[in-house]
Amino acid sequence: MVIITQKPSIQLEGYSIKTEISKIVFEDLKNSGSKYIVVDQENILLKKSFFKNNKQVRNVIRYKGCFDGSHVNIVQCNDEDIRAKDKNRSIVVILEAPHIDEYEPNVEKLTPIAPAQGQTGKKIERNIESLIHFLNLFNVIEENHEYRIIIMNAISVQTSLYHIHQKNMNNAYRELRDKVWIKMWSEIPLMKDNFLKQIASLKKNSILINACPKSLKPFINQELLPYAERYALFESNHPSSTEIWTKSLFKIN
Repeated sequence: MVIITQKPSIQLEGYSIKTEISKIVFEDLKNSGSKYIVVDQENILLKKSFFKNNKQVRNVIRYKGCFDGSHVNIVQCNDEDIRAKDKNRSIVVILEAPHIDEYEPNVEKLTPIAPAQGQTGKKIERNIESLIHFLNLFNVIEENHEYRIIIMNAISVQTSLYHIHQKNMNNAYRELRDKVWIKMWSEIPLMKDNFLKQIASLKKNSILINACPKSLKPFINQELLPYAERYALFESNHPSSTEIWTKSLFKIN
């Protein structure tokens, strides 16, 4: 008799697809005792309560920026809500999903703050003027136009599951983040739809920068390329990955 051993997997509540995960990650999730999961033999069920609306980190306008031909003027916007009918063009930095610092430091409760709060946010802020200078080299910046600078997560919930396992982002947990991200992107229509609605609402000739990790960039580019005639599309390194991430800007249309 051949005994088939079930491999550890993760599944989203309400969806049937089980995705294989490493044994180490499975054990860490199982041993967390989190109220957001149900363990059934070798499967982790991620409960809907983890990715419902009140756990989502809203996308925001963090700055407004204007280039006068030689100097960049940046104004802080205190994370304003994004208004679809705003007449100004936007520069949108697209990240994959919130992680640790985008939530209140409370192991009992997952309370959203805003996107890019930790090192990612600091590196965006340190390089925000250079971002506009570099974009100007591609002839996509209109002088004396005030751009909204938006920080946008493609998926607005924590796909790393850090709140549950509390482990550092090593290779095993990067793989978990990617697998959960892809599951939510492909299995929950509302996740991708919400992202695309915000993209479609932007003013013509806005600038979109895919700053997601390399492993997830293709999923975002696939959705952005149909807008190649409407927006200027770029890729860059993830802001947390290097000190001057703006040097990596690459135009894709």
